Amino acid sequence: MALWSRRSALLAAPAMAAGGLVVAGARTASATTNDQSTFVASRTASSPLDKAVVGTTFAMLLAVFDSSGATAGDGSMIGTVVNVTADNPAKLIVQMKIVLRLTAGGKGELHLSSMHPMVLPSPVQNPLAVVGGTGQYANAKGEGTITYPTPDRINFALTVTT
Repeated sequence: MALWSRRSALLAAPAMAAGGLVVAGARTASATTNDQSTFVASRTASSPLDKAVVGTTFAMLLAVFDSSGATAGDGSMIGTVVNVTADNPAKLIVQMKIVLRLTAGGKGELHLSSMHPMVLPSPVQNPLAVVGGTGQYANAKGEGTITYPTPDRINFALTVTT
């Protein structure tokens, strides 16, 4: 037998039109939270970026720390060069996919995305999108910035909504 009979569905139509129907056992939406998070990452390994040409891909492994310097987990960055500017010196415009695996406290992964000039070092705050994740961050969204204060250090400042 179907979960709803045709008659039940027809009787429920006015209630649904008036603002929805609460079905026994249905989960109500939980409150969303906005977390301000700051992470510092250090490069632990990376592929060489020998030629700065459009289409070149590169990868980095990261050690991730929280704002107090405690180990927060690890991560990875995969980038593709999408443009090389005519500036002197030339700037690489990269499209980045970043995963921060926040193992401290078993929180899960944060998935980030950006397209920005990759100049090392640079204090410029480049925009970053929070596009999802796993665990506590399964429905994460938000935005933030990424900066490169030294060639081997990456700073993330994020506003994450879960």
